[in-house]
Amino acid sequence: MHEILFFGVIFGGIFSLFSSLILVHMGMLIDRFPVGDEEERERCIWSPREFTRYAVIFYWPLYIVGAAMLVPGTRIMTVAGIATLFGLVLFMITALIFSVATYNLMRSKSRGSSSPSIMVSFGKPGSFMRAFRLPAHGRKSHSTRSSQASRAAVVED
Repeated sequence: MHEILFFGVIFGGIFSLFSSLILVHMGMLIDRFPVGDEEERERCIWSPREFTRYAVIFYWPLYIVGAAMLVPGTRIMTVAGIATLFGLVLFMITALIFSVATYNLMRSKSRGSSSPSIMVSFGKPGSFMRAFRLPAHGRKSHSTRSSQASRAAVVED
């Protein structure tokens, strides 16, 4: 059981390391992105670059504490450590998805399109059903053409 937890902590740490690097990079991209006609953007703790850096700096001590909770081996500490690490990894995934969606929205608005490029196909009615090759409304549409069997036979003399 301890081996599984050990490999989970190692795997989560590697995933978190790469995710942290990507998240900080996305924060810098979003912060450098031009918005409208503004000349100089104010830099503060709430700017995307700084906020992302502080979130990553706050993330790692919590990850180490969560991993350290697994060491004593008591049942309560093990469950608390697993829950802490699982919650932190879910936080990282959510932050990555949010950063990518924000950058995509900003990029699509700068190009002048009315909707973001990734979400365009989900915005149209019935497009989700077309992905599974199902009819959009669930009803079969009948053809106005008549079949061969219902046509009158031509009799030649």
